[in-house]
Amino acid sequence: MYLDVIWLLNLLFDSLLLTGAALLLKRKISLIRIGAGGFIGSIIIILNFTPLYAWADHPVTKLLFSIAMTLAAFGYRRLKYFIKGLMALYLLTFLVGGTMLGVHFLFQSNMTSMQTKVTYLMNGFGDPVSWLFVIVGFPVAWMFSKRNLDSLEMTKIKFDKMVKVVIRIDDFTVSASGLVDSGNQLYDPLTQAPVMIFSLTGYEDQIGTEMLTMLKDPNAIMESDAVYDLPWAGRLRLIPSKVIGSDQQMLPAFRPDIVEIYVDNERIDVKKCLVSFTLQQLSPEMEYAAIIHPKMMVSGAIKSVS
Repeated sequence: MYLDVIWLLNLLFDSLLLTGAALLLKRKISLIRIGAGGFIGSIIIILNFTPLYAWADHPVTKLLFSIAMTLAAFGYRRLKYFIKGLMALYLLTFLVGGTMLGVHFLFQSNMTSMQTKVTYLMNGFGDPVSWLFVIVGFPVAWMFSKRNLDSLEMTKIKFDKMVKVVIRIDDFTVSASGLVDSGNQLYDPLTQAPVMIFSLTGYEDQIGTEMLTMLKDPNAIMESDAVYDLPWAGRLRLIPSKVIGSDQQMLPAFRPDIVEIYVDNERIDVKKCLVSFTLQQLSPEMEYAAIIHPKMMVSGAIKSVS
């Protein structure tokens, strides 16, 4: 088996792990930095074929290489930023690697017999099972791990937490307090975009009279073509919703240009979401004007505002 092929396989895997860590932390991805980090990680494979092979398997050596990979891929801004990157790399390595390893051992008996039959076809280009698990298994394991990590992160959110939210649609911009509420489980059935509820109470003068008329009777959308003349007609989505004591209704929601959530000196730029406006007052004491879907707190890009 050729050393360069083994090295290439590990370079690819390390680069994918760093990319996954960047996505998990919602950090900007630089292909050059990710490639540099993957290259550093792959060097440890070459050391296994040198007189330094004993050092290559030492835990301290592996830790040092992990630190170098994290610094190469994400840089160093402050200690907390660096530790998060390193822990995300290890967490993803254990999740994805463990998933792939478990599947590999599950089918090991069948694969062993298959490998003996194709050994003469390998010609030094590496174990085909290894390549298959990296190329096919990694994306599947990543999607499984990411979905479960998002679920865990959503369960940790303090759902009665007050945040600040900024919404912009064309020339309409509004800023208000919002409540992160686990009871809001509205999704667009087509795109799976989470839906935020925003009360226009006190903001009526910032929106056109046509929109106010439509919001007073949302069900009229289904019975009239006048909606196509509205300024935001191209942004409109109808979301099925059900309220206790009434039949299923169609809730009008709009695709915004910008949704920003400010919490704990951080700004979350929500890229994929919808906003449903209502004329009803959501908080009796006017403490908040928006009910924020918890998915929005974990699906956007996080940036520091300190």
